[in-house]
Amino acid sequence: MKSLIYLKSYLLVTLVLFFFLTAFKLNTQLVKPQIFITKQNETWNLNDQMAQQFNLGFKRLESSLLWILTILESDQDHYKKKDLNSWMFRRFNTISNLEPFFYENYAFGGVYLSIVKDDLPGASLIYNKGLKYFSNDYTLLKDAGFHFYFEVEDYKRAYEIYSKLKNHPKASVLVISALARLEESLGNSEAAFTLLLNKYEQVKDKNIFLAERIHNQLYSLKAELDLNCLNSKTRNKCSMTDFDNILYVIDNNIYKASKSWKPFKITRKKNSSH
Repeated sequence: MKSLIYLKSYLLVTLVLFFFLTAFKLNTQLVKPQIFITKQNETWNLNDQMAQQFNLGFKRLESSLLWILTILESDQDHYKKKDLNSWMFRRFNTISNLEPFFYENYAFGGVYLSIVKDDLPGASLIYNKGLKYFSNDYTLLKDAGFHFYFEVEDYKRAYEIYSKLKNHPKASVLVISALARLEESLGNSEAAFTLLLNKYEQVKDKNIFLAERIHNQLYSLKAELDLNCLNSKTRNKCSMTDFDNILYVIDNNIYKASKSWKPFKITRKKNSSH
């Protein structure tokens, strides 16, 4: 009887040991699937009302700590929803509520949300908040203008922002070119031409590449204005020469430029609903 009990015990121990060794070998050799939890799902965010009520008078300290944590934890995952619920937007927004004059929160937060996270509504809100407190800051105006013009295609807002930079000494060719296109889209072709011409005079002796780029834009804008005038019924006070001072040619009673050109228009994204 005892031998039978020993035999059963031996078989049981052997079986357990076999399964243990088998499980151990499989565990070390099999490639296990990795489980990823996105930052969006794991990151905590303060409730704005609680952050305001329980900061014990240390709003600047709390906003600074939140800023540091946000930068350290920042990710690059795009946020495609338009619900203003991306974790980084909520952090930047809370910081702006705690400390409205936290400049870096807008300057960095706007760019990060717009370009890296692709959270366009979040970036728009952060930029608009920042411009409320830093309305004449060049960097913030430049980046916000780029966001509203190229990313969001909110041309009304882009025009409001870029208009503040047209006389700024730092205004880049990109800024002036975008503003000129906005002016042209509003029917202010002469204002657009003046903007480009002034910038052309500034860069023509300093940067050949930029000068040539603006030259082509000026040529296109002037050609469109002149040819519309020449090919109209009135033809009153029309310029007969292009930007290169070359006479326009007549082909089948239609005035044309001596070289090819493209209309100076706003280029919208494909499948844009704006």
